[in-house]
Amino acid sequence: MNKEIVPAGQYISLMILFVFGSSLFMGVTGKSGSSSWIALLLAMGLSLPFMLIYARLSVLFPGKDLFDMLIAVFGGIGGKIVCCVYIWYALHLGSLVLRNFGEFCRTVAMTETPMIVPMLFVGLICVSAVKAGLEVLGRSAKLLLLFSFVVIVIVEFLGMPLFHFENLRPILDLGWTPVINDAFGAFSFPFAETVLFLGTFRALPKKGSSYKVLLSGLLISGLIITVISLRNLLVLGPNSLSSLYFPSYVAVSRINVGDFLTRIEGSSAIVFCTSLFIKVSICLYVTSNGMAKVFKLKSYRSVVLQMGLIMVYLAQFIYKDIFEMQHFAFQTYKYYALPFQVIIPLILWIGAELVARKGKQKQVSPQS
Repeated sequence: MNKEIVPAGQYISLMILFVFGSSLFMGVTGKSGSSSWIALLLAMGLSLPFMLIYARLSVLFPGKDLFDMLIAVFGGIGGKIVCCVYIWYALHLGSLVLRNFGEFCRTVAMTETPMIVPMLFVGLICVSAVKAGLEVLGRSAKLLLLFSFVVIVIVEFLGMPLFHFENLRPILDLGWTPVINDAFGAFSFPFAETVLFLGTFRALPKKGSSYKVLLSGLLISGLIITVISLRNLLVLGPNSLSSLYFPSYVAVSRINVGDFLTRIEGSSAIVFCTSLFIKVSICLYVTSNGMAKVFKLKSYRSVVLQMGLIMVYLAQFIYKDIFEMQHFAFQTYKYYALPFQVIIPLILWIGAELVARKGKQKQVSPQS
């Protein structure tokens, strides 16, 4: 298989849409109320050092992906065991996002349609995109991001007459504890989920461009999510915001321009669909790529369909109902994702630095 090359600009588009994922519609904060925007800014600051660690790993292993790094640092057997851990995480995360979409369809959009139908439809589209390759996915992301940005800007302007700035007060009325808890939650969902991009970085065109991709993607996506969360807060208020399953959809549904321009929440739903398409596709790619590395397959494409169908099947049975989905997303996930996003990457980074130092010493000793 020829090596795929994805320019840094397209990688940034992929990362922004990946971070959007289901966070645009489900929201990323829970109990911080009128101080939710502070929690988002803290989450971005907390994510910054980990973006630098992820980028440093890419520099230490140029042309390698996450699974190559794990095998190089932890050895053949240990590395493949940890590879299986990340295969599960990518598969599970893709299923979680698909289930978010399924619950949205069952609750809001297509209440009479069995939930498996829209999830299977999106899953097969993602299978087709991943089989086409990362290059096709990158070009698609650039176009989809432009469309999403235009829709977001238009909706923000149309929603301004509904803004109630008193919803921003009082700041920190509940203290720092709920803000810090929400910041930790927003760090794990969605910012630190970008650790999966290490599973795709073998397609980066040159050494060091991972810094540009990760830092630019974090800044742009974080600012856009903060702006959208502020809009939801100003339109709905802190009490309503914390009690809704899909606050962005409800906030946009209230826009009414002269009784002429109404019911434009469908445009926001389209942005939701485009971003979750990219996120599920990246998760599916990383899952398939990991399977190919562990079982030494010639191409990841040979298992994309199987992994895609397993992802859809898992999404169908992963939760009992929307209440369990909401509880897992905002209460449990931040602890569940900690090993994948923080602990293992830190160990991998320390081990990679030691491996790189030993490699330099071996190069110097023969010359001396």
